[in-house]
Amino acid sequence: MHYLLIHGSWHGAWCWHKIVPRLEAEGHRVTALNLPGRGRNPATMQFVGLGRLVKAAMACLPENEATTVVVHSRYCVLASALAEAAPDRIARTIYLASFMLPNRKAVADYFRSDANSWLPPHVTISKIGMWDQLDPKAYRECLYHDCSDDDNALSASLLSREPLRPAIAKIKLTDEKYGRVPRSYIRLTEDRAVSVSMQDRLINETGADRVESIEASHSAYFSQPDKLTQRILKLSTK
Repeated sequence: MHYLLIHGSWHGAWCWHKIVPRLEAEGHRVTALNLPGRGRNPATMQFVGLGRLVKAAMACLPENEATTVVVHSRYCVLASALAEAAPDRIARTIYLASFMLPNRKAVADYFRSDANSWLPPHVTISKIGMWDQLDPKAYRECLYHDCSDDDNALSASLLSREPLRPAIAKIKLTDEKYGRVPRSYIRLTEDRAVSVSMQDRLINETGADRVESIEASHSAYFSQPDKLTQRILKLSTK
């Protein structure tokens, strides 16, 4: 099976460095994508919109087999748009503590209404530069409170600004395309970034055929890589 791993806000492909070898050890092929503007894929923030992200993700989908997409946090909007654009090339979408949006909604609509999230007071938004950024002083408490000092140090050296346009884009989804792609959800019950109450709201509003939970922070790929890999494998089976 081929997996496409899509990172969340301020991160890059590097955040999956514990998950990739675990999935490969089970005999699967794995692509961890650096979205435009992150990691080794530099870009001017004002020019990074949802369409550009979809194009980058589409380039990672092989034509001869369907891909299971695993998406974290903000980039639900990309995974869902990808399912709408290429439903026949995606076997399943697995949303990991992600803003699994209903039709014609934006990530920003839900981010602002998550009363239990620790993030909003620590996020700086530049409407001129069209980016947002998390205060480094909030990294550990908001994203990595159950992660090791090593993981925190790695993340602190790599987190970056985030293009703003995808977060304010209202996604357009149809039952005929997006609705054909099975979707599952992994709840992170100790999440301080996307609160568990928000995760449950999104599951209720959008719907998922299978739901699993892990007792972990927003960064389960660091703190619980074995459990997260097990859940991904479990949800990938029909």
